Amino acid sequence: MRYHTLAFVLCFFVPPVVGQSSTPLRLGQRVWIRPSTTSGTLEAGVKGTVEGMTGDSLRIRPTPGAPAVSVEVGPRTRLFLFTGRKSSTNRGAFIGGGIGVLVGAIIGYVAGDDCSTNATLCFGSDVAAGTGAMGGGLVGAVGGAILGALSSHDTWARIGWNGAVHPVVAPSPRGLGLGVLLAF
Repeated sequence: MRYHTLAFVLCFFVPPVVGQSSTPLRLGQRVWIRPSTTSGTLEAGVKGTVEGMTGDSLRIRPTPGAPAVSVEVGPRTRLFLFTGRKSSTNRGAFIGGGIGVLVGAIIGYVAGDDCSTNATLCFGSDVAAGTGAMGGGLVGAVGGAILGALSSHDTWARIGWNGAVHPVVAPSPRGLGLGVLLAF
Protein backbone atom coordinates (compact mmCIF):
# COMPACT_ATOMS: atom_id res chain seq x y z
CA MET A 1 0.00 0.00 0.00
CA ARG A 2 2.93 2.34 0.70
CA TYR A 3 4.12 2.03 -2.92
CA HIS A 4 0.70 2.97 -4.27
CA THR A 5 0.64 6.06 -2.08
CA LEU A 6 4.17 6.97 -3.19
CA ALA A 7 3.23 6.52 -6.86
CA PHE A 8 0.14 8.67 -6.38
CA VAL A 9 2.15 11.44 -4.65
CA LEU A 10 4.87 11.37 -7.34
CA CYS A 11 2.24 11.96 -10.02
CA PHE A 12 2.08 15.57 -8.94
CA PHE A 13 5.85 16.10 -9.10
CA VAL A 14 6.32 15.40 -12.81
CA PRO A 15 9.05 17.59 -14.39
CA PRO A 16 8.29 19.25 -17.73
CA VAL A 17 8.86 17.08 -20.78
CA VAL A 18 11.68 18.23 -23.10
CA GLY A 19 9.30 19.34 -25.86
CA GLN A 20 6.93 21.12 -23.51
CA SER A 21 7.21 24.88 -23.52
CA SER A 22 7.10 26.61 -20.16
CA THR A 23 6.42 29.97 -21.82
CA PRO A 24 3.55 30.07 -24.32
CA LEU A 25 4.03 32.02 -27.51
CA ARG A 26 2.02 35.25 -27.69
CA LEU A 27 1.41 37.93 -30.29
CA GLY A 28 3.98 40.71 -30.23
CA GLN A 29 6.83 38.55 -28.92
CA ARG A 30 10.17 38.51 -30.71
CA VAL A 31 11.05 35.07 -32.10
CA TRP A 32 13.70 33.39 -34.23
CA ILE A 33 12.55 30.50 -36.43
CA ARG A 34 15.38 28.26 -37.67
CA PRO A 35 14.68 25.25 -39.90
CA SER A 36 17.11 22.34 -39.67
CA THR A 37 18.74 20.77 -42.70
CA THR A 38 18.88 17.05 -43.44
CA SER A 39 22.35 16.91 -41.85
CA GLY A 40 20.95 18.35 -38.60
CA THR A 41 22.51 21.82 -38.78
CA LEU A 42 20.33 24.90 -38.38
CA GLU A 43 19.80 27.44 -41.13
CA ALA A 44 19.92 31.20 -40.43
CA GLY A 45 16.13 31.38 -40.33
CA VAL A 46 13.89 34.38 -39.75
CA LYS A 47 13.88 36.77 -36.78
CA GLY A 48 10.94 39.02 -36.11
CA THR A 49 7.82 39.83 -34.15
CA VAL A 50 4.86 37.43 -34.06
CA GLU A 51 1.89 38.96 -35.90
CA GLY A 52 -0.35 35.90 -36.09
CA MET A 53 -0.52 32.14 -35.56
CA THR A 54 -2.26 29.28 -37.32
CA GLY A 55 -2.03 25.54 -36.76
CA ASP A 56 1.18 25.02 -38.73
CA SER A 57 2.63 28.48 -39.43
CA LEU A 58 3.54 31.78 -37.83
CA ARG A 59 3.14 35.19 -39.39
CA ILE A 60 6.35 37.13 -38.64
CA ARG A 61 7.23 40.78 -39.24
CA PRO A 62 11.06 40.87 -39.59
CA THR A 63 11.42 44.63 -39.00
CA PRO A 64 8.93 47.39 -38.24
CA GLY A 65 7.43 48.66 -41.47
CA ALA A 66 8.47 45.57 -43.47
CA PRO A 67 5.83 43.24 -44.86
CA ALA A 68 4.95 40.25 -42.70
CA VAL A 69 5.98 36.79 -43.90
CA SER A 70 4.37 33.44 -43.18
CA VAL A 71 6.77 30.78 -41.91
CA GLU A 72 5.79 27.13 -41.65
CA VAL A 73 6.60 25.53 -38.29
CA GLY A 74 7.04 21.78 -38.33
CA PRO A 75 8.93 19.00 -36.59
CA ARG A 76 12.23 20.02 -38.23
CA THR A 77 11.88 23.67 -37.18
CA ARG A 78 13.47 25.13 -34.04
CA LEU A 79 11.73 28.05 -32.40
CA PHE A 80 13.63 30.48 -30.15
CA LEU A 81 12.14 33.22 -27.95
CA PHE A 82 14.00 36.48 -27.32
CA THR A 83 14.92 36.75 -23.63
CA GLY A 84 16.79 40.06 -23.68
CA ARG A 85 20.23 41.53 -24.20
CA LYS A 86 23.22 40.46 -22.13
CA SER A 87 26.50 42.21 -21.47
CA SER A 88 29.74 40.49 -22.54
CA THR A 89 31.85 41.70 -19.58
CA ASN A 90 32.99 38.28 -18.36
CA ARG A 91 33.74 36.99 -21.83
CA GLY A 92 35.72 40.14 -22.66
CA ALA A 93 37.72 39.87 -19.44
CA PHE A 94 38.51 36.21 -20.12
CA ILE A 95 39.63 36.78 -23.71
CA GLY A 96 41.54 39.97 -22.88
CA GLY A 97 43.24 38.33 -19.92
CA GLY A 98 44.32 35.34 -22.01
CA ILE A 99 45.76 37.52 -24.74
CA GLY A 100 47.44 39.73 -22.12
CA VAL A 101 49.10 36.74 -20.45
CA LEU A 102 50.48 35.50 -23.78
CA VAL A 103 51.75 38.88 -24.95
CA GLY A 104 53.15 39.79 -21.51
CA ALA A 105 55.02 36.48 -21.20
CA ILE A 106 56.57 36.85 -24.65
CA ILE A 107 57.61 40.46 -24.05
CA GLY A 108 58.99 39.59 -20.59
CA TYR A 109 60.95 36.63 -21.90
CA VAL A 110 62.48 38.63 -24.75
CA ALA A 111 63.25 41.63 -22.54
CA GLY A 112 64.65 39.58 -19.64
CA ASP A 113 68.36 39.88 -18.82
CA ASP A 114 70.74 36.99 -19.25
CA CYS A 115 72.52 38.03 -16.01
CA SER A 116 76.00 37.78 -17.57
CA THR A 117 77.01 41.26 -16.41
CA ASN A 118 78.04 42.23 -12.88
CA ALA A 119 74.73 43.95 -12.16
CA THR A 120 73.59 43.94 -8.55
CA LEU A 121 69.97 43.39 -9.52
CA CYS A 122 69.44 40.83 -12.26
CA PHE A 123 66.27 39.07 -13.38
CA GLY A 124 66.44 36.04 -15.63
CA SER A 125 64.20 35.56 -18.63
CA ASP A 126 61.97 33.14 -16.72
CA VAL A 127 61.25 35.64 -13.92
CA ALA A 128 60.71 38.45 -16.43
CA ALA A 129 58.33 36.24 -18.44
CA GLY A 130 56.29 35.41 -15.32
CA THR A 131 56.12 39.05 -14.28
CA GLY A 132 55.19 40.10 -17.81
CA ALA A 133 52.48 37.44 -17.94
CA MET A 134 50.92 38.63 -14.67
CA GLY A 135 51.07 42.30 -15.65
CA GLY A 136 49.86 41.67 -19.18
CA GLY A 137 47.07 39.41 -17.94
CA LEU A 138 45.84 42.04 -15.50
CA VAL A 139 45.92 44.83 -18.09
CA GLY A 140 44.27 42.58 -20.71
CA ALA A 141 41.53 41.45 -18.33
CA VAL A 142 40.64 45.01 -17.33
CA GLY A 143 40.69 46.19 -20.96
CA GLY A 144 38.64 43.20 -22.10
CA ALA A 145 36.09 43.74 -19.31
CA ILE A 146 35.66 47.37 -20.34
CA LEU A 147 35.22 46.48 -24.01
CA GLY A 148 32.86 43.63 -23.09
CA ALA A 149 30.76 45.94 -20.92
CA LEU A 150 30.34 48.30 -23.85
CA SER A 151 29.10 45.51 -26.14
CA SER A 152 26.09 43.28 -25.67
CA HIS A 153 24.38 40.45 -27.51
CA ASP A 154 20.89 39.04 -27.87
CA THR A 155 19.98 35.98 -25.83
CA TRP A 156 17.47 33.41 -27.07
CA ALA A 157 15.72 30.51 -25.32
CA ARG A 158 14.53 27.51 -27.29
CA ILE A 159 10.84 26.78 -26.96
CA GLY A 160 8.84 23.94 -28.41
CA TRP A 161 5.25 23.00 -28.93
CA ASN A 162 2.83 23.84 -26.15
CA GLY A 163 1.21 20.43 -25.79
CA ALA A 164 -0.45 19.35 -22.62
CA VAL A 165 1.35 16.72 -20.51
CA HIS A 166 -0.57 15.20 -17.63
CA PRO A 167 0.26 12.36 -15.24
CA VAL A 168 -2.26 9.54 -15.28
CA VAL A 169 -2.97 6.99 -12.56
CA ALA A 170 -5.14 4.16 -13.82
CA PRO A 171 -6.11 0.76 -12.44
CA SER A 172 -4.11 -2.16 -13.81
CA PRO A 173 -4.25 -5.94 -13.22
CA ARG A 174 -1.58 -5.60 -10.48
CA GLY A 175 -2.93 -2.50 -8.75
CA LEU A 176 -2.38 1.03 -10.02
CA GLY A 177 -0.57 2.04 -13.19
CA LEU A 178 1.38 5.28 -13.61
CA GLY A 179 1.58 6.95 -17.03
CA VAL A 180 1.79 10.20 -18.95
CA LEU A 181 -0.94 11.59 -21.24
CA LEU A 182 0.18 13.73 -24.18
CA ALA A 183 -2.42 15.91 -25.88
CA PHE A 184 -1.58 17.37 -29.29
